[in-house]
Amino acid sequence: MKFIITNVFTIIITIIPSVNSYLHILTKMFSSRQPSKLLEFPKLNYKELTEQNKYDLQWYVIGKKTDFLTNKPKKVRVWNRNYAVWKNENGSYIGFDDVCPHKAASLSAGKIVNNNIACPYHGYEFNDQGTLVNVPGICFQPSPIYDVSKYTVVEKNGWVYINTMIPSKNESVITSGEYIYEEPEIASNCSVVFLDMEYNCYSRILSENSLDIMHIAFVHSFGNAHHPNPIKEEPPKLVGPNHYKSTYYYESGEKSMVRKAFGVTNLKIENEFILPHTTIARVIFDDYVSTVMTFALPIGDNKSKLFVKTYRNFWENQLGDAITRNTMYNTMLEDKLVVEGIDRRFMDGKFNMKFDKLQNTYKSFYKRFIHKFDNDNDTSYPE
Repeated sequence: MKFIITNVFTIIITIIPSVNSYLHILTKMFSSRQPSKLLEFPKLNYKELTEQNKYDLQWYVIGKKTDFLTNKPKKVRVWNRNYAVWKNENGSYIGFDDVCPHKAASLSAGKIVNNNIACPYHGYEFNDQGTLVNVPGICFQPSPIYDVSKYTVVEKNGWVYINTMIPSKNESVITSGEYIYEEPEIASNCSVVFLDMEYNCYSRILSENSLDIMHIAFVHSFGNAHHPNPIKEEPPKLVGPNHYKSTYYYESGEKSMVRKAFGVTNLKIENEFILPHTTIARVIFDDYVSTVMTFALPIGDNKSKLFVKTYRNFWENQLGDAITRNTMYNTMLEDKLVVEGIDRRFMDGKFNMKFDKLQNTYKSFYKRFIHKFDNDNDTSYPE
């Protein structure tokens, strides 16, 4: 079992918007290529994306639904910016900038009063739209300058997401979260275990690590050190909005649980990513499937939090949950020892090898549409 759950975790992640608008580019990318050539990526510009495309690239997992208590504000941090998030009595989520526009106190340190969030500094109250509605002891005329910015927060399949973009009022944008990726394991009613862990590294490093099949044999105790490379590879292909997938055929390690417990040698591994930070690693053997879904939350430039969901259609009991949780936790620790030692200034490397295609695809689009470092001190975002 250890191999299944862990091996899955080490392979995954995310990419590009509108399928139809990029179809001609994809054809150029993945057809009529000489085997020795590296993939060439489309030279698209962030400004070419629609407002909906841009909005869909700004969904971030900020916690499990059990992390948010009713009427209890919680501070979350995304890309060095703080947000105050809470769940109201109706089960809906509200997200504001975690700063009172009066004197900059942290709203997440306040409390909910009559469905309003009250600033802990002077008691100013803002309703669930971010509008200032009460200033104790003072009459005032409403003004947009008094209000706090509001962000869409939704719960989907056990994870809570915030969208950090406020769409233009002149654009028609669907903000309900219906375009957030939903894993097929939900419909299959598989058993699931949730985990999370903080890492002192740039978030893109975590996602690329999840997509890197070649590190398994050398970082993880269950890897196949004698045959570290896949037997066969199907190169990256677009399978949905912002969503790419590679398939590998792999020989399980002699010490792996899949070989010990199930006697299976040959595995099919589906690695996927969905921009901005979702990865999927699906290990298929006989009639069994073990899937690891991750989301690398960028807390800051050098701090991230990895959220993990592990699905399986076997050992569906409490003992299976315990084995899964322990195995995945140890896998995350093994990765932590390596990824925290990667200096982001040199993370692109100087060369690429045969099985680097999927993480290179992710890297290319990530730098173009999500975030990139121009030099040691300059961080740039798409504009």
